[in-house]
Amino acid sequence: MENLFLVRRRQAIRLLGAANGYQVGKTFLVERQSLIDFLEGLEHSGAAPEARARKRRVANALNEAATLAAAQQVQVHANPDVFRRRPADLPAAIELVSPGKLQISYRGAEDLLAQIVELAAAAANDFPTFRKRYEGRK
Repeated sequence: MENLFLVRRRQAIRLLGAANGYQVGKTFLVERQSLIDFLEGLEHSGAAPEARARKRRVANALNEAATLAAAQQVQVHANPDVFRRRPADLPAAIELVSPGKLQISYRGAEDLLAQIVELAAAAANDFPTFRKRYEGRK
C-alpha cells in the first residue's frame, strides 16, 4: 500500500483499515475484493477530486502567505523629507522623458519602490502642479 499509493506507513494503515483490513501480528492484511470495493467506492464518491482541490487550495494559500511574508520583510528607505517633496523637487532618477512617458532609474526593487514613494508624495503634496507637469496642462 505504501508503494502503490505513495503514502507513509501510518496513512497506509488508515487506508487498509478503511478497506476493512485487519492486523495479523505486525502485518496488515486486506482481502482483494474488499480493497477493490473500497477503491471503487472512492472513485464514485468524488472524494479524490475534492481532496485534490482541497490540496490545491491549501498550497495556494501557503504560497500566498509566503509571498506576503516575503513582501513584509522588504524595507523601503525613502528620503527623510519625502513628505515635503514637491513635483519640482523630484530626484533626477525620476525623469519626464516626453509627454506621457516617465522614466525611473533605480538600483533594485527596494530603490524602485522608494522612487515611487517619492513620486506619489510629490503628487499628494501639490497635485495641481503635478498634473500640469505630467499632463502638460497650463
